Amino acid sequence: MDGIDLRHIIHQNPELSFEEHETQKILKSAIAELGLKTYPVAKTGLIVPIKNDEDQPYILLRADIDALPIKEQTGWEYASKNDHMHACGHDVHTVVMYETLKEILKEKVKGNFLFVFQPAEETGGGAAHVIEEIKTLYKIKCAIAEHVTDEYEFGTLACRPGVIFASATEINLTFKGKAAHIAFYKDGIDAIMAGTDFLYQFYKMDFGSKVLAGFGKVFGGNARNIVADTFELQGTVRSESIEKAEKVIDEISELARKSCDRGATFSLKKGSVYPQVVVDEKMFKIFENTVSKSDFKLYLCDMKYTGEDFGFFSLEYPSIMFWAGTSMGKPKVGLHNPSFLPDDRIIKPLAKFMSFYVKNCLDSE
Repeated sequence: MDGIDLRHIIHQNPELSFEEHETQKILKSAIAELGLKTYPVAKTGLIVPIKNDEDQPYILLRADIDALPIKEQTGWEYASKNDHMHACGHDVHTVVMYETLKEILKEKVKGNFLFVFQPAEETGGGAAHVIEEIKTLYKIKCAIAEHVTDEYEFGTLACRPGVIFASATEINLTFKGKAAHIAFYKDGIDAIMAGTDFLYQFYKMDFGSKVLAGFGKVFGGNARNIVADTFELQGTVRSESIEKAEKVIDEISELARKSCDRGATFSLKKGSVYPQVVVDEKMFKIFENTVSKSDFKLYLCDMKYTGEDFGFFSLEYPSIMFWAGTSMGKPKVGLHNPSFLPDDRIIKPLAKFMSFYVKNCLDSE
């Protein structure tokens, strides 16, 4: 199957994290046409091992396959047929890896490869589940992935050695009080008051460099004339390391404690925790050299505060993830936007670059 046609099918049928059953079937069928065996991983993902050398470790190439609960607004003829959308470009990641797989087969590239079509990147940390299942089955030399973005023009690949994606930790901070009729306000304990006292101080705090902390959703109370007995804030902490994020969370917890001086209590719970994505120095140098010999250009970017569960791979193996620019003259809308739509024309050039980079990784041994 041609990768462009495959992209159209996947884009029209997006599925949420750990619900990628049809996506798994579509990929399995397309890869079977290439004469390769696939194996399920992390319930709704697939792995495709290619073994050419009994004694060599595998180069792991990862693509994420899940979508987001966003209603598409692109007006594209191949737009989503349901209420979900590949608004983070995972359909492109998937098909770039599919085309890379085809390139490696066509060029009969020597070496061992493990293609991972990973579920649940957006929520659920699918990468951690994949690693748990494969780590005793395959010896992995290194891991490679890319992420599309319209921040950069097509033809630009952005990367940096060291941390390229921040760690991302979800936090839920709940203040608890005591309900009472508003007419008898003093008989209650106002959870909203404790929460707003906290927020007033929180927005004045300085957590230092390379830290982003904020709350994007708040809710509480039961009725307009009842003192609220609960007030919940949902947010995120992002930093260059999980350790630094933990210190920030400790500071947030202490501030919440100080805000409970009128009898309220609080609890702080963590949701998903994604480690930082670290680009291996040696792999970056090979990448830099590969870009210099290609039709692409390299941009040395700063660390981004985007969360990415590829960080689990980078903690386990020497890894690289890079940004692939998609902008081709249209207005830039950013990731997770209902209008985000990379052009089909970027797919095959990116796959050719990926296979070129893989060959250079092999030649560097």
